[in-house]
Amino acid sequence: MLETMECSQDEKTGVPTWLERMFAASKFYGACEDGCLKPAKYYCTVCMIIVCEDRMEQDHKSRGHSILTAYKSSGVAALRIEDLQQVWDWTGIQQYTINRRPIVYVNQKGGIHRSGSPNGDAKCKTCQYKILAPSNFCSVECKVKAVLEKIEERKAEALNQARRKLEMTDSESPSDAPAKIAAGKSFRKRPRKQSNPRRSPLF
Repeated sequence: MLETMECSQDEKTGVPTWLERMFAASKFYGACEDGCLKPAKYYCTVCMIIVCEDRMEQDHKSRGHSILTAYKSSGVAALRIEDLQQVWDWTGIQQYTINRRPIVYVNQKGGIHRSGSPNGDAKCKTCQYKILAPSNFCSVECKVKAVLEKIEERKAEALNQARRKLEMTDSESPSDAPAKIAAGKSFRKRPRKQSNPRRSPLF
């Protein structure tokens, strides 16, 4: 379940900070920070931490923070598409179903010893895990990595274009050059001193 959270179009198509930091936090369904036995399956998008139900209710929901709930599917954390689509563009991620609700997995599924379904006719563009076309990614994490990489490439290209433009400006001669000075013409304000000064007449 997702508590109401407004999100701009730029945040939906890019990678909002809370989503980028989700993968730096502790894993879903791990031990909660306060040491309780309840699974940590709630993510506060304001504080950007994963917490258990008790801490979510006391410290986050009570303050009006936006909360994402992770569900377990085949022992792996997943998010409901109906929740995620309100705050981020999930398209391109392999979709699954749990309790008749469409979901997407949170963490990267591919690895050295995991190649995905033998029936997969496509591969995740990030980790090469086998998925079904026309999907491009196996998980939210893999799409986030791909989007961040694309953003960095665009920044680098913009910086290179700015540098090339500056170099071209420096190398070009001025288009409006001053008129050529006529040969032999002097612009002295005062006449030159006489080479042979005349003596004053004697009286």
